Amino acid sequence: MSATTAIVGEMTTTATTTITATTTVEKRPMPELPWKHAYRQGFATIGEGRCREPFSMYYELHGTGPKKVALLMGMNSPCQAWDYQTTHFGAQGEYTVLTFDARGVGWTGGSWDWYNSEDWARDVIDLLDHLGWTQDVHAVGHSAGGQALLKTLLLSPERFRSAALLNTTAGGIRPFTGPWVFISNLFVSDKSKQMERLMRINYTENWLNEKPEDGSYNTNFEKLQARMIARNSRTKPQTAGSLVSQAVASLRHWVSASDLHKIKASGIPTLVVSNSWDNYAYLSHSQYLNDMLESWKFVVYEDTGHNVPTSRHKELNQLLSDFWKHADNV
Repeated sequence: MSATTAIVGEMTTTATTTITATTTVEKRPMPELPWKHAYRQGFATIGEGRCREPFSMYYELHGTGPKKVALLMGMNSPCQAWDYQTTHFGAQGEYTVLTFDARGVGWTGGSWDWYNSEDWARDVIDLLDHLGWTQDVHAVGHSAGGQALLKTLLLSPERFRSAALLNTTAGGIRPFTGPWVFISNLFVSDKSKQMERLMRINYTENWLNEKPEDGSYNTNFEKLQARMIARNSRTKPQTAGSLVSQAVASLRHWVSASDLHKIKASGIPTLVVSNSWDNYAYLSHSQYLNDMLESWKFVVYEDTGHNVPTSRHKELNQLLSDFWKHADNV
């Protein structure tokens, strides 16, 4: 067997080796990833005995380190949107980083259905069970991924070493602009225009017009556009039904004050991150989470926009590293 193996629907690989099949199990299509660090791809059956139609969830494991990290991406976004985190932490040798496409997104099955953020949370638990991740997981949830994480903390708190909540909410009235752009994009035929509309709703104009620190492009807009094209090349288009289902599930999300007290009482260290301009969750929502959970830190990034894992990836990666070290020593 070569250094790269394929096993029962999942594979371990590096960028410099050739995948060789070792079983007669039918191969499932997966994206080709360009990363130099060790990673593994696979599918897990989700929702057996729970969903009307169980589905296959696509996931990736980056790195081979002993510390487990689970990254939950937001509404209608593929796991490729975590690439600034997977390439950073996956290459360190200290972490194994899990990312996945939520139901109806990317390579994961599922389309139109009436579900909510608790169903998302149970999907996450099914995936963690598939991997045998039953304890000491550092979890990071962005936007709707943070909504799912809050529910997961309520359903299975014993699994988690820490929880970072990025640009998310416990529920209530929130901006409709973001979900509206997602849904109205269904009626925009020009793919480049769709992308531009998403960029301008997720990032501030000041940030988009700035020159990147590395000088690789004239503006952050140009650099982000190129990165989004690369990300999209590694995923699959979303159906209209699954897009609307996720938007409705996110807008229906609610975690009560008593639920937040339960999360706080569980003793799981929390980190809350927000920004001063957001079309999906108000800054006050993050302030409320911080107050209720008494988080380790409450960090607000100025003039950046909703997608902090991309726009502030250097600062966020360092913040997460510091937070995980703190949580490991509590």
